[in-house]
Amino acid sequence: MRVQVKTFGALTDILEKEFYTTAADTEELLTVLSSQHTALSHRKLLIAVNNTIINKPVVLQENDVVALMPPYSGG
Repeated sequence: MRVQVKTFGALTDILEKEFYTTAADTEELLTVLSSQHTALSHRKLLIAVNNTIINKPVVLQENDVVALMPPYSGG
């Protein structure tokens, strides 16, 4: 499926801020991006699909929006 990917924080130093790509699910998306950008393979990420943070792989639908974010902490 063709999805829109948005990145935030320090991830914008590795990936474009916003781009389109194809992937069947979030696990495939991360595998492909990590193979293309080795700096991603060692980072912990928060992933949101259509504004909902996920904790396990999700099957992607055409035109879903996937947000990749560094972990956040509050204070």
